[in-house]
Amino acid sequence: MGAKLLIACLINLLAVSTVFMTQPIFTDLSAAFAVDITKARYAFSVVSLFYTVSFFFLGPAADKFDLPKMACTGTFLLSSAVFLSSYTDNFSLFLIGMAFVGIGAAMVPASMFPFIAKISPLNNTGVYMGTIVASGTLGVIFGRVSMGIQTAAIGWEYSFRSVAIVLLVLAVVSFLVLVRNNDLKPDNREKLPQLFANSTRLLFDPRVLALLLTGFFLFIGFLGTVTFLTYRLAAPPFNFSSGEIGWISFAGITALIAPFAGNLSQKTGTYKIVLTGLLICLLSLQLMGWFPSIILTVLGLLLLFLGVYTVQPLVFLIIGQSVSRDSLGSASSMYILFCIGGGSLSSIFLGPVWHSYGWTGITISSSIALLASLVIMSVIAIQEKR
Repeated sequence: MGAKLLIACLINLLAVSTVFMTQPIFTDLSAAFAVDITKARYAFSVVSLFYTVSFFFLGPAADKFDLPKMACTGTFLLSSAVFLSSYTDNFSLFLIGMAFVGIGAAMVPASMFPFIAKISPLNNTGVYMGTIVASGTLGVIFGRVSMGIQTAAIGWEYSFRSVAIVLLVLAVVSFLVLVRNNDLKPDNREKLPQLFANSTRLLFDPRVLALLLTGFFLFIGFLGTVTFLTYRLAAPPFNFSSGEIGWISFAGITALIAPFAGNLSQKTGTYKIVLTGLLICLLSLQLMGWFPSIILTVLGLLLLFLGVYTVQPLVFLIIGQSVSRDSLGSASSMYILFCIGGGSLSSIFLGPVWHSYGWTGITISSSIALLASLVIMSVIAIQEKR
């Protein structure tokens, strides 16, 4: 059990890291492909968009097919896509490669989240789910930090290839540990069209939809801020390099609170922790948004990751408690779809806001999104008390 959890967390960490690894190197991609630096953000927009959309199709598949095989296949596809993307000198081809990176990356959490939920001991479900969520969280940080530092040292191309080699090794390990020793065989006999219908039906459950929208607005505020923070730090008064931006991203280590959020909520109350986490997120944006200080920016980033990843696993657990066990794959994939979908859309549509209003516009827009998430969760919490 321990080995399976460890490998599941490792491949999930690396898979998620590939989605975010372009964020600190927009300047380097702009120079390499001779495109405007504001267009370089499409590298993240495309990978996150395909990552997001894939969950709509992978959720029902996760309820039907062998989960370890699905994760192993995704890891191999991801390795191939990252490796091939490092050899192109055409930005359009690079974006196509990023699309395949997004698809391969999505296959891992889409299969490993329900897999861990099904194999975890009943009295430790919260800890196991918190751990797999934390691995994805660490992947966000690892992708930004490691790629920024590696790119500053050896260039983005060789950095991509090193990631691809690690992923290939993990694909082999996941086959040996997860696939060959899998006792959890798929037993859902419903056909895929019916599973897709069941997945879509979740959107018509008011409670589930409200929780999905909480994640959607949370990640608009979160990833909208983190994406454009790269531009903020690369410009005056900071003028940071990709390596320095990578080190700043290490402030997100506070996201490792995720495994402990479940236990804390049992003592304090789930909704109290969620609402407190959202308030911390709002505070963090004000620290980063209104003061041109690197100390306050780092502090704000610490608090932002702390708040987001206190909230996310708890909302995930609430969703899991609101659906049947056979729909865990669809529910978890739908939640990730809404979360990363919000972040992906923010990276696209906040572009004009950045052009017109700069960092101030990003701060206000992201704050409004977080406030929307706070309002939704407050309404749910009030209804729970009735």
